[in-house]
Amino acid sequence: MSTPPIVVIGASSGFGAALAQDLAADGIPVLAGARTPTDFGGEVEYRQIDVTSDDSVAEFFACLRSDYPAPYGLVYCPSDTSAVGYGWEVPVSEVERVVDVSFLGFVRCVRQVIPAMVESGRGSVLAIGSRGARVPVEMLAAYCAAKAALEQHVRCLAEELADSGVRVNALGIAAETPLAREHLLRKQKALGRDASYPPLPDVRDNTPFARFLLSPESRHVSGQVLDARPPAWT
Repeated sequence: MSTPPIVVIGASSGFGAALAQDLAADGIPVLAGARTPTDFGGEVEYRQIDVTSDDSVAEFFACLRSDYPAPYGLVYCPSDTSAVGYGWEVPVSEVERVVDVSFLGFVRCVRQVIPAMVESGRGSVLAIGSRGARVPVEMLAAYCAAKAALEQHVRCLAEELADSGVRVNALGIAAETPLAREHLLRKQKALGRDASYPPLPDVRDNTPFARFLLSPESRHVSGQVLDARPPAWT
């Protein structure tokens, strides 16, 4: 990579994989991080990262800094399918897992990149949020709470980074992904539903919005929490 890359964390499947491949197909340098790195034909460079480990996150970004002072962008996609059920019944350990993956992993990653982005005077951080952060969703209290924390952290970071050249936004997607389908399957089982939930929109329908927020054209957009329009049945 001859220019600073966009780092996509949580890119082994779902939206992260779709966005990483979409960017790379247009010749944009991408470094993808995943707990289980995936080979999509060599277009995207993958490295292993466990977002629940301080050491793993630090090691991932230390390797990046050996080539570049700072990435141009950081996209944080990881979430977790644990803690599906009534809010008073799910084990605390599962709630902790959801918060660790969906929120604290983001905190670990931005600690590694924002100082260098500020020094370079530019950068775009994009967290994948959720409409569930603002709209109650039955059986997903932990997930919704973790995404609410993530989105509020985004707003605070944007306020703190005003006039630094670094922008921070959150994007809630509506897409058929392995995580979304697993959530729906668990929710269906917990509620005793016979019928499956209908498919969500194609994940690739969400990439143009993300690409805009990563591009120089959105250089004056920061502290925003935006949603793709969900299907009516949700």
